[in-house]
Amino acid sequence: MTLRIGIVGARRAAQGIGQFIARELADLGADVCAIVGTRPETLAAAAEALRAYYGPSVRGYLTLDEMLRRESLDAVAICSPHDFHAEHLAQALAAGVHVLCEKPLVFTPLADNRAVAEPLVEGFAAAGKVLMVNTQWPYTLPAFDQCYPAVRANPFERLEMLLAPAVEGLEMIPNALPHVLSMLLACAPAGGRVENIRCDKSRKDRMDVSFDYVHAVGSVAVSSRSLYCPEQPRPAGYAINGSTVARTLRLTDYSIFFTPIAAPLWVAGETAQKLGVDYSGAFPPAPGARHNPSPQSSAVRLEDPLRLLLADFISRTRREARLQPIDATEVDATVLDGVRLLDEIYRAAAEA
Repeated sequence: MTLRIGIVGARRAAQGIGQFIARELADLGADVCAIVGTRPETLAAAAEALRAYYGPSVRGYLTLDEMLRRESLDAVAICSPHDFHAEHLAQALAAGVHVLCEKPLVFTPLADNRAVAEPLVEGFAAAGKVLMVNTQWPYTLPAFDQCYPAVRANPFERLEMLLAPAVEGLEMIPNALPHVLSMLLACAPAGGRVENIRCDKSRKDRMDVSFDYVHAVGSVAVSSRSLYCPEQPRPAGYAINGSTVARTLRLTDYSIFFTPIAAPLWVAGETAQKLGVDYSGAFPPAPGARHNPSPQSSAVRLEDPLRLLLADFISRTRREARLQPIDATEVDATVLDGVRLLDEIYRAAAEA
């Protein structure tokens, strides 16, 4: 069965990802048949770009409500700004379609976003509809394991992550921290709490956040650095228990690689050096912490994690189509945990 999908926000503006999602879904065999835009001229441009890319006619609408009324859709990808996510999720739930939502799922500064998200998440679960958030970094973990085969066999005690959003100031937190939290919750039990939140926002173009994630069987020390970077290639990578991988991009064919390095990413990242970014002094090792001096692999070709996530989304929609509505208690707890933890971290950062 071909998945018929509509895209909300299919035009690439600022760092919008809707156009990439539409193209990847089409490559994966979905029928991207309709899109929503904010203005007639930008809507026409987005529709023409998709038609030029993969051929079939793409119909355009100015509201999600109109698209849902006029189209027979199986799913919607919500790639609108996060200010509109709650409204768009409610409309998609009422229409009974599966949803892939750009991160963060819902977010209003200093609001109780979990209270907004909970009825929506439980509603999709009760209806037997897939609700996924576009946080693709956990799909890189198999490549990390190729670089360091033994690291994740040990207790998960430390996570460091470097990202480079195209926004500045406090907006870096809802933009970048959902990726950090998705990695944390992919490797640690859900239901934990954050303690000792620390935030350095002394520079508009950099945001350092660290905290302890305490869960039922232990704790994880988490550090993240967000660096303002308006253009590609953007430096990125992470370290688990001190074993570091840097994401590198070969611009000639846009191949992605993980390069294991013996020093922290923020000191030795080749991409950072090319951009002239100074990582020295970022995240000095904690007392007693060691970085793995001998990665067991050279650079590993990284399958595009966005494509892997979208393939997973398509697979889940097909699987759910054969199932009865699922009980709300079976909802993936990490979705709501991600919303809750983001709220706590943002509030602490705003007050710092």
